[in-house]
Amino acid sequence: MGLFLFIVLSVALTGAGIYVHRSARRLVDADWDTLVARIQPVPFESLEKVALDNLQPSARQLQMEPDEIWRLVGGLDGLKRMNHNADLMIQLAAYVRVWNFDESVIVAERIRQDAIILKRALHLVKLQRIFRAHRLRVPFYAHQGATAYYLMTRRLLALYETNQFVLYPRLAAAL
Repeated sequence: MGLFLFIVLSVALTGAGIYVHRSARRLVDADWDTLVARIQPVPFESLEKVALDNLQPSARQLQMEPDEIWRLVGGLDGLKRMNHNADLMIQLAAYVRVWNFDESVIVAERIRQDAIILKRALHLVKLQRIFRAHRLRVPFYAHQGATAYYLMTRRLLALYETNQFVLYPRLAAAL
């Protein structure tokens, strides 16, 4: 029994490792135009409204209703698109290392940390939907995900604005 379990776990871990390696290799091998072309549209104005509600609290902090937050974020589909774009933004930040190694490494790490928050929020939303528990928490997770994505886009655009102003307009239009 122990040997069988060991073999099954070994095969599963090997398969997972191959999948992760191929996914990472595909991102590393992609050129700048390919990365930008793969960005999925996210309604930035709506997202900004949700993020700033979180980042700049006012005296009246109950301005946005949970349903409005969920709608502005784009629901589960919007969170999935943000999640998809997160990995691309990390790679786009790392791409700047050609022109400014130090800043690109730092910004890429900040974006990666924001991506962790976004992925966590998406994961928790999916779990809440599966178990149909604590439905009140879902808008808070969406709020966190929108805020993380907003920070990621602001960081990436600022990096390109100061280091690669020729590519900046195309990136800004894609995001």
